[in-house]
Amino acid sequence: MVLELLLLYKDKASGTKGIRIRMTGDEIRAWIINRLIEKRFIREAVAERQPLSSLHARPTPRVWMGLGLIGLSYIIGWPAVGLLALIAYHMNEPLIVAVGGPAIYGVSHLVFLAGFYLAGSRYASIFLRWATWRSIEKWGNTAPADFESTGKATFSPAHRAGFFAFSLSAVILLLFGWRMAVLPLAMFVLTCLVAPFFPRWGFFLPVISRGGDGVEAVALTFDDGPDPEVIPLLLDLLDRYDVKATFFIIGSKAQKNPALIRQILLRGHAVGNHSYRHDPLLMLRSSARLAEEIEVTQRLLAGFGIKPLVFRPPVGITNPRLPWVLRRLRLECVTFSCRAGDFGNRRMAGLGKILLKRIHPGAIVLLHDVPPRGRQIADWLGEVEQFIQGLNSRRYKVVPLSDLIGRSVMERLASHPPKS
Repeated sequence: MVLELLLLYKDKASGTKGIRIRMTGDEIRAWIINRLIEKRFIREAVAERQPLSSLHARPTPRVWMGLGLIGLSYIIGWPAVGLLALIAYHMNEPLIVAVGGPAIYGVSHLVFLAGFYLAGSRYASIFLRWATWRSIEKWGNTAPADFESTGKATFSPAHRAGFFAFSLSAVILLLFGWRMAVLPLAMFVLTCLVAPFFPRWGFFLPVISRGGDGVEAVALTFDDGPDPEVIPLLLDLLDRYDVKATFFIIGSKAQKNPALIRQILLRGHAVGNHSYRHDPLLMLRSSARLAEEIEVTQRLLAGFGIKPLVFRPPVGITNPRLPWVLRRLRLECVTFSCRAGDFGNRRMAGLGKILLKRIHPGAIVLLHDVPPRGRQIADWLGEVEQFIQGLNSRRYKVVPLSDLIGRSVMERLASHPPKS
C-alpha cells in the first residue's frame, strides 16, 4: 500500500505551492510507532515489559479498601432505595423516596467509583502497560532497545490474509448477505489452523527453511538431544567425514549432560535453541510459557559460553505469539526442507535412502540424535553414514548451517569461554 499526499500552501512571492509526499504502508506504521514511543507512558511500558501474571499478586490494603467500598456501594444502592420506598409507603409520604432515592443512589455511584479507583487503578495500569508493550513489539520488527532509532514494522502473510479475508467479507456482506460473508472468514480461520503444520511456510513469521537456490550444498541439523548414548558415536562419525552440523538441543537434556554440550562445541559444531522441555503442544500454551521455554534455554546455554541466534520450534509448529518472543530475544526461526519422517527415530527403516530421494540443493536436513526405538544405535548410525556417503557420491557438499543460509547461528561469549 502506498499513500500519496499533496500538501498545498501559500507563498507570498509565488502564490500557491504544493509538496507531494509518498509513503509506503511500512513507512506509515514506522512513523506512527516513532510518534507513540515519544510518550512517557509508552516508553515506560516498553522498558518494564510487565507481564499479565502481575495481576495475580497478593492484594494490598488499598485494594482491600477499594473492594470494601465497591461492596458498600451495592448495599447503599438499590437496597437503600428499596428501604426508603418501604418507609415512604408506611408514612404515606412519597417525597421521601422521590428525593432521597436519587440522592442515595447517586452517593452509591460515587462510593463505587472511589472503590474502583482504589482497587482497580493498579490492575488497569498493569493491563494497559501490558497491552501497550505487546502492541509495540507485535507491530515493530525490532526489540524495545532499538525503538529509539527505528520503528519499522512488517506484515506477515497472516496479517495480509486476515486483512484480505475481512475486506472481502465486508464486500460480500453488502452485496450478498451475511451467509456468504462467513465464507472468507471461515477460510482464513482454516488457514490459520493448517498453516502451522507446514514448517517451510512462514505464515505467522519469517522462517529459514533452506539455503539459496542453485547451491550444491546442504546442511545437517540434529534435534532433541543431547543424548549420552548417541552423541559420542555421532560426533566420531561426523569427524570421519569432516562434517560440521548444527544441534538444536533441548534445555533440560543439556542441563543433565553438560559434558556433551562441551564436546559438541569443542569439535566445531553449532548449537541452536529447541526449547527447554520440548513440549509438542508448546504452541498451544500461553505467551509467558512460550517465552519461558526459550529464555531458560538461552540462559542455560550462556553458561557454556555461547548464545544461539536461531530457534527451532518443537515439531516445527509455529503460532502467532512466537514472532514477538523471538524478536525480543534476537532469535530467528529455522525449520527444515528435507526430512525422512522418522518421528524422532521411531521409524528409521531405509532412513538414508529416503533422505537421498528427497535431497535438493540448499536443503536443511532434519535428523534426530536420540536412540532409535526397537533398533540398535549402530543401525541408525549406519543409515546416517549411508546418507553422507550418498551426498558425497552426488557431489553435494555438506556445509555448516551458517554457511548455507549466509548468517551466524551462534555467537561465542568472550566473557564466558566454554570449559573443556
